[in-house]
Amino acid sequence: MHQLQCMTCGRICADLGAASCPRDGGVLDVLYDSVEIPLNYELPGIWRFAARLPLTDPAHIVSLGEGDTPLLRSARLGTENGLPRLYFKNEGMNPTGSYKDRIASVGISLMRQLGMPSWVAISSGNAGASLSAYGAHAGVDGYLFTLERAPRAKIGQIIAYGPQIMSLRGLGYDPQVEAGAWQNVPRICQINNWLMLITARSFSPQSMEGAKTIAYEICQQLKGDAPDVVYVPVGGGGLLSCIWKGFREWRAAGYIDRLPRMVAIQPAGCDPVAQAWREERAIVPLDDCTSAVSGIILTAPPDGDLVLNDLRESEGWAVTIADEITYQAQAELANREGLFVEPAAAITWAAVKADLAAGRLTGAEKVACVLTGTGFKDSKAVQRMSENVTVPLVDVDEIMRLEP
Repeated sequence: MHQLQCMTCGRICADLGAASCPRDGGVLDVLYDSVEIPLNYELPGIWRFAARLPLTDPAHIVSLGEGDTPLLRSARLGTENGLPRLYFKNEGMNPTGSYKDRIASVGISLMRQLGMPSWVAISSGNAGASLSAYGAHAGVDGYLFTLERAPRAKIGQIIAYGPQIMSLRGLGYDPQVEAGAWQNVPRICQINNWLMLITARSFSPQSMEGAKTIAYEICQQLKGDAPDVVYVPVGGGGLLSCIWKGFREWRAAGYIDRLPRMVAIQPAGCDPVAQAWREERAIVPLDDCTSAVSGIILTAPPDGDLVLNDLRESEGWAVTIADEITYQAQAELANREGLFVEPAAAITWAAVKADLAAGRLTGAEKVACVLTGTGFKDSKAVQRMSENVTVPLVDVDEIMRLEP
């Protein structure tokens, strides 16, 4: 069993469909009756952790096989750069190609249990694809508002699943539009008894519980140990906050005896969390966004304050990476590791290299990078990697002229 508690005033919220505290609008945390995390391997994917997910009846589970993504020890980049214990958690192996499938599975399952007819979300692409796929599998309707500048490859995937999709003018680079969206989506959900599935703890605290299973799996895959440092891309901030919660819960359950340091990575040109961290102040929304790294560009991150708190609690830090460096990291992961990921995922490796160069990492650490989505999510980034490569045209008899 679970309950919702305001992280600001401590009030217990009786409405399990609530998105925020009815008293002060604070973020709701999901609390469970026991710190134990018994595992049920008869349930699919992330649902083996059902005892610490907000669903009371497993009959409502909607699963496409999410979770159990590989934690790969670096084949080359780690040793080449003096970091032999470098690992990549490849979330692009989820059913729709990103970690958002974990959140969608919990959200759509919860929606069925609550008897709600439809879901509404705001997404730059990955969350929209996940929710649309899981909604289609469950046979429920959905409404999606996406970024005006969202990559067409992501939008095409969403369209294939069949939700009602609308591009919101100004979203992703206009703070006033973002603020208006955060206000209007909760209102329309309340009016129609729809479930809001914005992938932020500030708006969908129960659905976001799915993301913390990444931490559970990392510790299992490290055979009962925790990494020393975990690198996480930050847009809205919910992913890092949930992963940190997962590590804390896994330790409380007695499975590990220490916690990692968390690192938040943002792109230059859209890094309100990293700026606030460096300047030791509260987050101030940016006036504009000049980064092109889709998936992690929000001028006013809804869970940014949670990230700052988690960085302090974990003794971690924040890093800003230029877009061009991120694209270089994307190419390196592909041609040195065989990992084809989107720029928003590759930014983690770029940050690791930056921290090695700056002396923040000694090389002795056990480091985990969360690779959030597959490379096929961003067609422009794919084109960028290949546009200057010439593929020669040869005759069939030239095959035998190849030399080792």
